[in-house]
Amino acid sequence: MNFQIEQASVQGRPRWRVHACGMTFTFPTQESAHNFASKLAERVDAPHPLPAETLKYWDAQQARMKQGIR
Repeated sequence: MNFQIEQASVQGRPRWRVHACGMTFTFPTQESAHNFASKLAERVDAPHPLPAETLKYWDAQQARMKQGIR
């Protein structure tokens, strides 16, 4: 995941902005911005296994689509 962390000024106060996934998050300190970016990357990059029921349902739907059944 790509992040951009930049320093900005909001109402004359220094702030830190984290840009990720088309969104911007503002933090009062550089440390808090880096902590957020690190934790977000950790969560996004973590494995996300799907439940067996979901995989079974998707397999059934794919089989129906291949047969032209709606």
